[in-house]
Formats: sequence, C-alpha cells, structure tokens
Amino acid sequence: MQRIITIYTEHRNSIQFYLRTAMEKFHPHSIDSKDMRRFFEYEQSAEVIYAVNEMFVQDSPSYGRNYIDEDRNGTDKSFYFKWVSFAEEPIHISNPYLHYVTGLPTLTIVKRENNRYMVADFDMLKLLEELRLIEHNSAFEKINRLVMGFGGALLGIVSVFLIFYGAYIFFGMLISPYSGEEVLHEIFTSIISITIGLAIYDLAKTLIENEVLFKAFNYGNDLQNKTLTKFLTSIIIALSIESLMAVFKIALDDYSKLINAFYLIVGVTLLIVGTGFYNHLSHHDK
Repeated sequence: MQRIITIYTEHRNSIQFYLRTAMEKFHPHSIDSKDMRRFFEYEQSAEVIYAVNEMFVQDSPSYGRNYIDEDRNGTDKSFYFKWVSFAEEPIHISNPYLHYVTGLPTLTIVKRENNRYMVADFDMLKLLEELRLIEHNSAFEKINRLVMGFGGALLGIVSVFLIFYGAYIFFGMLISPYSGEEVLHEIFTSIISITIGLAIYDLAKTLIENEVLFKAFNYGNDLQNKTLTKFLTSIIIALSIESLMAVFKIALDDYSKLINAFYLIVGVTLLIVGTGFYNHLSHHDK
C-alpha cells in the first residue's frame, strides 16, 4: 500500500490525465448491463461501475467485471457526494482509499453524464501495472502465498509440538522421582522448549497474517524489524536459561569447566548487544 501511494503521488498528473481521458470517452446509451459493462472492455484496471441520479441515489446495480450486485441499487450516496466537486474539473477523482469489498487500494472517478453521474472504481495496483509504472506478477504472487502458507503451517506444527513437548517434560517430572539436579534440568529443558515453541509460533503467525491472509503490497521494514526483534528476544531468553542451567550443572560437577559457561554467557551478551544496536539503527533510519 505504501509503495503504491508513493508511485501514485510521483505520477499523479499523468495518472489522472489517463483516468479523465478514459471517462470522457465513455458514453453509455443506457444504464443497462450491456452498455455499462462495455467499459471493462477498454479499461482492464476498472473493477466496478454504476450510475447515480441527481438526487444522489444509486439508480443502477453495481456492475463488476464478473458479477452484478443489485443490492446496492437504490442506496443513498449523498454522503459520498459531499466531498465531490466539479468546480474546477468536469470529472472528479478521489484520493486513494481501501475498497470496502476487495480491501485493495482504489481510486473512484465520478463524471456527470446528462442527468446522472457515472461512478467507476479502479484497482490502483492494476492501474499502475497497466501504465507500466510498476512490475507485478499475479501468478508469482499466488505461488508465493502458497509457499509462504505451507511454510507457515509447518512452522506452526513444529511450534505446537515444542510447546506440548515442554508440557510433557514438566508433567513427567511431577509424577516421576528425580534428584535435585535432574529436577532443575527437566524444568530448564521444559522452559526452553516452550519458549522456542512460542517464538516459532509467533514467526509462523506473522508469515501467515502478512503474506497469506492479509497480504499488503508493501508494508515497509517496520513489521520485519518487529518480527526479527521478537524472534531474537525469544532466542536470547532461551539461551540465557541454557546458560543458567550450564552454570548450575558445572557448579555441581566440576568447577574446571566453568569457562565453558562463561563463553556461553559472553555469547548471549553479544547477542543482546547486537539486537540492541540493530534496534537503534532501525529507529535511527526512521
């Protein structure tokens, strides 16, 4: 969405000139389906077209490229026409917005035609692609969604398994006799398994939400930064618990191996510092 708006802003004059020209050339003989839907033969990026009378009441069905919605016929459009002005131009072009049906960035064009108004909705992504202002491959996007959805689902299954495995270890510890050292080991193992499982689940949820279900054309680096930060935080927590467990085990067994725990703690510290520095640079770039 952000990238689409940016490109539209940079080429606003040429895009609006194209839209005005397209609407000026369209003169339907009636508001019947055959005449109105002829508009789609010339405009590949147009999604919906309908007519509104002088009382600002829609007096035709909403004609889509592959459907006819008669439920909108007779609805009051006066609220929308409060923002429409023909003082400077005979054709009004709206600001970009998200369409209530498709959820895609859309432009609405209104033209006065005899004693009524012709209203057409254009898909901005298709429009920019048609004008060669953006490169977009629908087939590749579908494949990308399929792969991302399958990978996200597998990650979700792995995360649920790790969470249940951690729970299994914990409840197994409660019903089985363990020594003090074994109890600590089982508790730490359970916590690490659940923590990593939650981190992987959050990653899978983010992939499915933003690449499959609510795919946006461009949602910037902010979401990616937050996802990476949350995942790294979960890994840091898991490694910190592992370091603590290593210190306890070495303290109980052999102090000569304490240097190994020290190296692990230093590694965790460097990871914390690196994550903090990455967050600082991310905020600084904004």
